[in-house]
Amino acid sequence: MKKNLGLLSMPADQYHSHPAVGHSGLLRVMRSPAHYQEYVTHPPEPTPAMVFGSAFHAALLEPERFGQTFVVAPKFDRRTKEGKAAAEAWEAENAGKTALTVDQMAAIEKMVASVRSHVGAANLLASGVPEMSGFWTDPDTGIQCKCRPDWVVTMEGRQDWITAIVDIKTCRDASADGFARAIATLGYDIQAAFYQDGLKATIGRTLPFFYVAVETEPPYAVAAYKASDDVIEVGRAKYRGALQLLKWCRENDRWPAYQPNGEIETITLPRWAANFDLEG
Repeated sequence: MKKNLGLLSMPADQYHSHPAVGHSGLLRVMRSPAHYQEYVTHPPEPTPAMVFGSAFHAALLEPERFGQTFVVAPKFDRRTKEGKAAAEAWEAENAGKTALTVDQMAAIEKMVASVRSHVGAANLLASGVPEMSGFWTDPDTGIQCKCRPDWVVTMEGRQDWITAIVDIKTCRDASADGFARAIATLGYDIQAAFYQDGLKATIGRTLPFFYVAVETEPPYAVAAYKASDDVIEVGRAKYRGALQLLKWCRENDRWPAYQPNGEIETITLPRWAANFDLEG
């Protein structure tokens, strides 16, 4: 583990196993403390979409690690003795690597090319360091926190001076309207504020936060966005509330779900459903 730029360089599994709270944990707290406790006690297995996203991140930001970690799996006819033997030999030779299909590899290559051809995104990724880890103690709650930006931009000619934070997001819709909805519904505002405050605690400066949104279907459109002050302020209010709730849960050793006192609530339809025309 090496220290650089005020941040730490460490393997991803070492970072994720660290008990400090990251933004993914805070998202679970906001759903309910019970969901957070389950997330910590029984970490979920990566979904196929998460594996694909990790592969794309590595191909874009850490091509050397991508070659060491991921491999394209050929097709074998396991119905035949020869095909089964060939498959077993291939699996033994590539033990420890994550297999991708030919179609997945083709999509990843096109997505990387699309990012590189986007002037703004390419400029953000022209000089910097991937996957650095930061740790700090929240001064208001005393909770240990952590963050791992996809990419920190460094000043050209001065690799020890960070100028911005960049997060790579795969998505279905990278348009301004579509990605704004993703920010609101998937907690990307919380991540932006949490990472910005985490880097300030770590290196002593407030840095701008950028998203590079990459669509996962042709034409693999790319858009780059800077998180506005409103995005940061809303995200900060959310994550600060989550930290306060987590502090209370730890102090009281209580991890309630949706109805802390077992109350019975009256439920109504969501607004979009309530607009249904009964006379139509």
